[in-house]
Amino acid sequence: MVTIAIFSCDPVLRRRLEELLCAEPAVTLAGAANDPSALLRLIEENHVDVVLADAPSREQLSVWRRRHGQMAFVVLLDGSDPEDGLEPLHAGAGAILPRSAEHDEIVAAITAVASGLVVLPRHVLAGLLDGAALAEPSDSDAAAAAQLTPRELEVLAAMADGASNKAIARRLDISFHTAKFHVAAILAKLDADSRTEAVTRAAQLGLVML
Repeated sequence: MVTIAIFSCDPVLRRRLEELLCAEPAVTLAGAANDPSALLRLIEENHVDVVLADAPSREQLSVWRRRHGQMAFVVLLDGSDPEDGLEPLHAGAGAILPRSAEHDEIVAAITAVASGLVVLPRHVLAGLLDGAALAEPSDSDAAAAAQLTPRELEVLAAMADGASNKAIARRLDISFHTAKFHVAAILAKLDADSRTEAVTRAAQLGLVML
């Protein structure tokens, strides 16, 4: 179970995020804060794994990272300028999402960063790669990725780390047969013939960072 704290100065967005995560069984919501000092109190009073932060300044994010380096940060941003996404990334964010991100996108990003992965929009990744061209996923690939459950994303993250089915079972505290079932489901949904192909396709879709 991943424990989340929310930071947003926007009361409407903060309420939406609270409602979204309160209804999500894969996470525990520690609370929501509307100013940096309140967020620090939340973090200090709870064992927070991931902070979902709405447009924090680079300075705020750097301070949080210095004080609580063990946590992961999912940052919500407006706009599509790659430079806007690179700033929080350099300050220590583990995931960048648009403020309009839906439930499944947010939960997937939280699950990924909690497993040590990085989640970036394609335009931010292109900026990080100095504008290098990226292959566009097909509609079928994108549809398959959208069908991955939060648990399958956790298994996918372990696969990206090179974990065997037995190692995945130990990491996620599930049975070997359940791990094997999830791996098979991921391969089928991503239309992959092997674990390597599945991880490569997931990286192209921005689900994992290699």
